Amino acid sequence: MKMRAQCVPCITRRILMEIDQVDASREMEVMTECVKVLAENIRPGVTSSGCATKVHRKAYDMLGTDPYAKLKDKSNLQASQLMPRARDYVESADDPFRAAVICSIVGNVLDYGIDKKLDEPGYLMKHFDALLAEGLSVDHTARLKDILVNARSIVFMPDNMGEILFDQLLIEQLRRFPGKITMVVKSEPILTDVTLRDALAMGLDRQVDDIITTGGFAVGFPFWDMTEELKQVLESADLIISKGMGNFECLTELNYRPLAYLMRIKCLPVSEASGAPLSTSIAMVVG
Repeated sequence: MKMRAQCVPCITRRILMEIDQVDASREMEVMTECVKVLAENIRPGVTSSGCATKVHRKAYDMLGTDPYAKLKDKSNLQASQLMPRARDYVESADDPFRAAVICSIVGNVLDYGIDKKLDEPGYLMKHFDALLAEGLSVDHTARLKDILVNARSIVFMPDNMGEILFDQLLIEQLRRFPGKITMVVKSEPILTDVTLRDALAMGLDRQVDDIITTGGFAVGFPFWDMTEELKQVLESADLIISKGMGNFECLTELNYRPLAYLMRIKCLPVSEASGAPLSTSIAMVVG
């Protein structure tokens, strides 16, 4: 996805959150350098992921630590408290697969720094049932199941911590199909995304057939310089399931098909790029 002017305040808002999580007294120092990197890299045709990655790299290097570590723990705590309700929602549904998809996408609300209201403590706790009831503005779950019946190789690309707990309900449903599941996680901390260390600590390696990493620091994944392992996995996949906007921003620059985008539409540029309404949940199959 190409960068839009609206991406600029989104990037700087996240950088400010990162600084404040570590040392608010350094706001001007770190932000000044990050804005310089932003100015050097923003131009017509640049991708939102590529530009954001360079700016976040500068912030992380200057701060010297993972600014989202505590927020990742907070997200997992919120999600764990909601898991009994989520599991009941799936197991009591007429279509458990579709219900698991909805739960997985609702978990995508656990994302800090995009929408101020989502940063409020307990937002998902308060609105969980309403978000489930809202359903999907784009619902290709039937088509997704049709693809899964014959898919031998499934790539699952998760997004955030907290959200990953709900993803496990979907993975349980995916295991009912014959395809081998490869999960692609971050190789190092970036935003609240699931890293290999996180995945192993949560036992996700026992829930899928294989886990690999994106191979580099990137918002989404470094599609401009992919490892041979990641490239081979994506090229050989019969289906790629992409969670969240960061992965969407990257995969729209590539030609892998079929793709299933499972995400909450949280900003206007992604809304317009996907053709889906703002502030809704979508399960969109492309190709």
